[in-house]
Amino acid sequence: MKNNIIPEGFRDDVSSQVAAEHRFKNIIIDCFQSSGFELVKTPLIEYRNISMDENVFNILVNKKEKKLNIRDDITLQVARLSQTRLSKKNKPLKLCYYGEVVRKKGTILRPERQFLQIGAETIGEKNFLADVEMMELAFTSLNLVGIKKITIEISSRIFYDKFLNQIKNLKRKKEIQRLIKLKDLKGLLDIVDKKNHDYINNLFSCTGIYKDKKNNFKSLGIDKSTSSEILNIDNIISNFSYKKHVDIFLDLCEIDDKNYHSGVRFTIFAENVRGEIARGGRYFIDSFNKKNTATGFTCYMDSISRATSLKLTKKKIIVPFNFSKIKVKDLIKKGYSLVRNTTDIKITKKLAKDQKCQFYFANNSINRI
Repeated sequence: MKNNIIPEGFRDDVSSQVAAEHRFKNIIIDCFQSSGFELVKTPLIEYRNISMDENVFNILVNKKEKKLNIRDDITLQVARLSQTRLSKKNKPLKLCYYGEVVRKKGTILRPERQFLQIGAETIGEKNFLADVEMMELAFTSLNLVGIKKITIEISSRIFYDKFLNQIKNLKRKKEIQRLIKLKDLKGLLDIVDKKNHDYINNLFSCTGIYKDKKNNFKSLGIDKSTSSEILNIDNIISNFSYKKHVDIFLDLCEIDDKNYHSGVRFTIFAENVRGEIARGGRYFIDSFNKKNTATGFTCYMDSISRATSLKLTKKKIIVPFNFSKIKVKDLIKKGYSLVRNTTDIKITKKLAKDQKCQFYFANNSINRI
């Protein structure tokens, strides 16, 4: 029996969340497709990518064979697809996807190591309006599956990297990254040069509600790249149609765990739900070609199932095995799911209860339990 124990971070799920996740996945994908995004499918296993090797499962292969990974994220698979089979397609490409991903380690906020990702990507469009579209598509799709009281956290690595790229000592750089991740401003100021103190203080002072931090934010414009990114973020938020319906939060000290985003990132949270429900932003499709950019986002269906305000109402009914096809179609149209009675037992209220049905068909009529 011990051999059947499921590893930590994985589970069998027999709850109503399975049906909810399936339904919500279809609603979100339908939303993407109706917005002009083409559905694509990528493999569960790919060749090993050393730069993205931190939290993945390696597959044992022979020494002479290329190393393989089980995917822990789909975004870069879609980017790879755009560079290979879809390379001749006109840009921008608008692609969407869904699939299970597996990670070697969970986190405090997301202990699950296998979960369903659903996402959309716009590839080959530099204009900030593509970022606006991604944020609006994320908001719209999440709204459709009952996610209310949304907070969007905006970040960008441009400001963080401006400071970090000055640090040449690798050990010191890692310690600085650790302190920034912990939001330990005092510890950080103790180990960085005094010439950087104002910049670090300004960086930390930007954390908070965006409209309250705009003046602090502008103080980070110390050169062309930082000033350009401030304008870029201002433009994205100004053009975001749903800003009155969400709380927009700024956090420029947020470290990107995946480390492939190149600029603006956004993370979406729902009230009273652990972990993010969606995450996205700008990234380079090809690390060797900094001109080829994309923007997109991924939804995490386990978090969405916990966060939704929608209640799935069951209308399960048990009917005779030889029930007429016309009546079957009629009941399905009315939202019932049908259980055909394959026993010789007469359909009764008790039989319906035993079969976990809320209704049963007897005496030529629908009866509620």
